[in-house]
Amino acid sequence: MKKYTATWVIAVALCQATPSFAQNDSRAAAEEEGESESGVPVIVVTAQRREQSLNDVPISISVLDAKQITAAGFSNSLSIGDYVPNVEFKTFAGVPNIFIRGVGNNDFNSSSVGPISIYRDDVVVASTGGQAFALFDLERIEVLRGPQGTLFGKNTTGGAIQYISRQPGDEFEGYAKVGYGRFDLVEAEGAATIPFGDGLSMRFSGLLRRRDGERLNLATGEDAVNIDESAIRTILRYNPDSAVDIRLSGGYGRDRSDYHQPKPLGTINGADAFGYSDPAPDDIRILNFDGASRTFSDNYWVSLNASFELGDDLTLRSITGYDEAEVDNRLDVDGSPLRLDQIAFLTETDQFSQELQLLFEGNGFNALLGAYYFQESLVSHSETDAVGEVPFGSGAIPLITDSARDNESVSIFGQTTFDVTDRLSLTGGLRYTWDEVTAEHRGFLVPNFFDPATPNGPEIDLVPFGQFNDTFKAFSWRVAADYNFSDEILGFATVNRGFKSGGFNIGLITSLAERTQVEPEFLTAYELGVKATLFDRRAQLNISAFYYDYTDLQVLSVNQQAGTVPTLGLDNAADAEIMGLEFELFTRPTDTLDFGLNFGILDATFQNYRSGAIDPATGQPRDFSGNRLPGAPKFTLSTFVQNTFPVNDDLDFTLRAEYNYTGKKFYSNSEEDVLSSREGYGLVNLRASLNSTDDAWQISAWARNVFGKDYLVDATDLRDFGFIPLYYGERGTWGFDVTFRF
Repeated sequence: MKKYTATWVIAVALCQATPSFAQNDSRAAAEEEGESESGVPVIVVTAQRREQSLNDVPISISVLDAKQITAAGFSNSLSIGDYVPNVEFKTFAGVPNIFIRGVGNNDFNSSSVGPISIYRDDVVVASTGGQAFALFDLERIEVLRGPQGTLFGKNTTGGAIQYISRQPGDEFEGYAKVGYGRFDLVEAEGAATIPFGDGLSMRFSGLLRRRDGERLNLATGEDAVNIDESAIRTILRYNPDSAVDIRLSGGYGRDRSDYHQPKPLGTINGADAFGYSDPAPDDIRILNFDGASRTFSDNYWVSLNASFELGDDLTLRSITGYDEAEVDNRLDVDGSPLRLDQIAFLTETDQFSQELQLLFEGNGFNALLGAYYFQESLVSHSETDAVGEVPFGSGAIPLITDSARDNESVSIFGQTTFDVTDRLSLTGGLRYTWDEVTAEHRGFLVPNFFDPATPNGPEIDLVPFGQFNDTFKAFSWRVAADYNFSDEILGFATVNRGFKSGGFNIGLITSLAERTQVEPEFLTAYELGVKATLFDRRAQLNISAFYYDYTDLQVLSVNQQAGTVPTLGLDNAADAEIMGLEFELFTRPTDTLDFGLNFGILDATFQNYRSGAIDPATGQPRDFSGNRLPGAPKFTLSTFVQNTFPVNDDLDFTLRAEYNYTGKKFYSNSEEDVLSSREGYGLVNLRASLNSTDDAWQISAWARNVFGKDYLVDATDLRDFGFIPLYYGERGTWGFDVTFRF
């Protein structure tokens, strides 16, 4: 640990950070704290299940408010990665892979369970098929780093991301927004609050986004990577006074977009196993595939949040949620006109959760006691047309996989904070989780399945039908101390113990040996930090340093063994060590100028990890110890500058420029350049707006990836098929939009 002493000294000296660029929507909150509106805005969050100023919360948390979300042009729940230090997103087959501080899920199977929880209005979205959803009419986004278990219903080891909708108030108001952009992008968004009186109100909101493909498919002559998504949400709220707040929410999201089609990199003398090579390897605009390409999904959800004040110091809350997702994804993974690797994933999931919280606050002491119940059912079916150009008897693999999983979880949790002095507070939290997982799985071949002119042959078992059941129980906990050095500076130290339940590998596998059971993984996180408001509230500085001890890490790896079909192993294959630093600065040097700077430094490596894959040079299992974790770049940075120029008493003109940089990251456990982003990449975004001073209307022009940077966001190891699919990020885009508020 000696070589890391300098990092800890810097962290203690400078103190703790979390991205905090959100603004409080309520001017009253600022006035109550006697803080000038001309400086850094007051930031109100609910990370500890009660409303607090961000500077009072001893947790690493990043917050983005409605203005940040609009200015950054976030289109869906996976768009925020470039803006938050040490947070990374990628998708394969429509399954999001989310990483916070190197902790994440690199499994593309729809049955996978990640260590990061996504929350929509306090209800967890556990299904990977439902975690990618459109963003619209939001109040804020909160990103909490590190284990979360003593305050939230769903236990997580890596962190939690909350998407919080704008709630109906007691006045009629709303907005309408329309936009047009490159590749015939058409967007429409709107919302309205309708008050009925006596504390009853309703808010409707919706979104429609369509865009032609940004790339050309030579095989068909048509556009590729089209976007077609829509969503609606309704919130009915009863809030007659401060003692009662009941919110019934429901919504539907529909996605009929194309699959994010890759370009194939041939690994057998520049070609794949069928001798095909990309006709335009240096031009990401050109694709050449004939298979299906889509990521279709339907997502329905409803939730009931109720809060009742039982006295001056006691509050009872109930959070009930139901979520259902249906996914039909069809992928031409090889990206060629031949049938080398084409897959269809069809998944249905539904979940129910119930959380109860009892909160006490008063006399220098606050406490939360919670109980949580969660039930999820998943049914998955996949159809794999591998080397389908070859007759079945000569080696084609028409693999069908059927699987199902039921997960039932019960937990109790609590956390207390006690003010030892008027400056020092101590926090302790404890959770006990009981998870029961039941699964079934079968993988089999069906001769002639992909040949409509020939009857199917008899089914041939590769992985015979099996049923599995196990129960996983564990304690997780949190201890923390925070100290107010002054009214403007908070320092804190925390130790968190997180737990991720065990489970079964029931994804796309081809041998009985791959159908493994994994035991729980555990993460102990140590963190130091400070949050400081400086220069008469003209600057907000947050810095954090952390160290993670990660044990029994659940790892999915593609095991390449010469002469065989690639296999997918899921095992408790490794330990890991993660450490890093996060820095965030937001300044408002004048009433018209804003400047923000975030960066994260990360060192995340496997420990004691010997893979089942065979090293062709030695004939021995590959040793991945010391390799960097997937989705863990050493350095990330985002910065922006924004200035508002008064035109006259009725008009303002605003210019905003952003630069977001992501360092080199790997997409597999092997730490190979061919399976990485190859190099760090930076993206420049611009936005210009003309708006009325009373916020009644706004006209904006924007451009993202201004210089048309080509950058890799994912790569998959399919070298036994003779290729590596390379997934490139979005090309440069531009557009304009008009917003009216009423």
